[in-house]
Amino acid sequence: MLTDKQERFCQEYVVDLNSAAAARRAGYSERTANRLGSRLLSNVDIQRRISELLAERAERTQVD
Repeated sequence: MLTDKQERFCQEYVVDLNSAAAARRAGYSERTANRLGSRLLSNVDIQRRISELLAERAERTQVD
């Protein structure tokens, strides 16, 4: 189960696939966003959620 901040990170990550920018927009510290974004992407639950979101977007836009 993801925290609210982690879910927000996933939602933001699928916007531009930039982990540092997604971490900043999700509310994580500007100072640690680069390092934390990379660490968040290594979380299996976050990877799974991002895959779900990307699949939903592909279905919605009819792009694969």
